[in-house]
Amino acid sequence: MHVFGADFSGARNPSKGIYYAEGLLKESTLHIERVVHCDDRMDLLAAIHFSKAPWGLDFPFSISAEAMQKLNTAGWDALLALTADLGRGDFDHLLEKCGIPSCEVRCTNHSMCCRAADAAVYAFSSLKKTNPNMRMMTYAGLKLLSYIRRLGDKVYPFDQFDQGASRLYEVYPSHSWQQLGLKRNNNLTQFIDRFYEQYGFKVTVKDKQLNLPGLDAADAVAACVTLAYVIDKYKLEGDWKRQHHWISELEWASRYKEGLIVKLAKVRE
Repeated sequence: MHVFGADFSGARNPSKGIYYAEGLLKESTLHIERVVHCDDRMDLLAAIHFSKAPWGLDFPFSISAEAMQKLNTAGWDALLALTADLGRGDFDHLLEKCGIPSCEVRCTNHSMCCRAADAAVYAFSSLKKTNPNMRMMTYAGLKLLSYIRRLGDKVYPFDQFDQGASRLYEVYPSHSWQQLGLKRNNNLTQFIDRFYEQYGFKVTVKDKQLNLPGLDAADAVAACVTLAYVIDKYKLEGDWKRQHHWISELEWASRYKEGLIVKLAKVRE
């Protein structure tokens, strides 16, 4: 099975910040075959759609249920439809108009600023405005999800699993680095070695890929490895109705509005 991981960009000009990694998952080993730079979000959309494979994507797939209520959206589908019809400035203006704060925090609790899934991995709020601008990351990501679903592809956990379509999963590579006790860097050797030590999951790469051009490319690989491991260990593909042990009760109860982040467990089992 081919598995992909992508580092995303919400910038107006995303040409420097989008990479994806492609790996072959075979007999509990992930073979990283290539790391690709995308000049535009359209390149990423096309790669996702035509792959008919699972993808781990590094951006928020939703906002908090409380913020959604402020926007007067009935649910996740309505949020996607709303976002798809807005320009970047309009999206930001609407959040301000509805009284949604800038949320300059890392998440520790479920709130208007933070989804349950964000709090579980100590992520930045998907509504944060500065350094980094997560609002525009969220805006661009929601638009991508809206378009990709119109093409028939499926998003975990909101949709029904479909083996014949591309499947999109939210991941948070920073959490994977943290779980391994590593700082983000563009040398894969330490990441791969530590991943095997802690989780018993083998990753192979070609020598020329061990030193990547930057942190965005490294995060794409981390996203790919994280998703491949969870698919292999927990049989995530095919059963999107199962609550795995790395999903809390609050995350599970909120999943159809706020989504879930596919993540590593705290300890090796």
